[in-house]
Amino acid sequence: MINIELIERNINKIINFGVIILALVIALRLHKSANDQVSSLIQQQNNELEKNKVIEEIAALEKKAEIYTKVFVKKDLAGIMGVISDIAKDTSVKIVSVKPYAEDELENYFNSSFLITLTAPSYHALGDFISKIENHKDIYLVSEISINSIVSNPGAKGAQADLGVNLKINTISYL
Repeated sequence: MINIELIERNINKIINFGVIILALVIALRLHKSANDQVSSLIQQQNNELEKNKVIEEIAALEKKAEIYTKVFVKKDLAGIMGVISDIAKDTSVKIVSVKPYAEDELENYFNSSFLITLTAPSYHALGDFISKIENHKDIYLVSEISINSIVSNPGAKGAQADLGVNLKINTISYL
């Protein structure tokens, strides 16, 4: 059956073959272990890259928030009225009266409101005034408006109709 003589003659080849198989098994296990470590490191690297992206986004948001806090600084009434008066002069609108309301202190900001009564020669001038108010670099919002027709010099030959306007303007200031 088993030829012992054949085994004795080829004992070195059998031992070499066994050593080669053992070396292959050990190499495959080492290779699998190394691949698992590489996969783990790649996963860890991807996690760290995601964390870096989030940190960069947070830093960008903090910069934007810092810029907004500079924009939303609390303005004094004289400064606000100076801006509104300059805009009124540019648009041929006349301010009749200004009535400031109490400031609303909200969670992170102040909301200041003003009732401004003015006269405008035309709807175009009024629209130009409101457009310049709302597009100003400081934040001004027109929240209410009422328009009436006012006739100046009703008995005179050249009677002219102006617009009587009440505007509620809000401005926002960061705490």
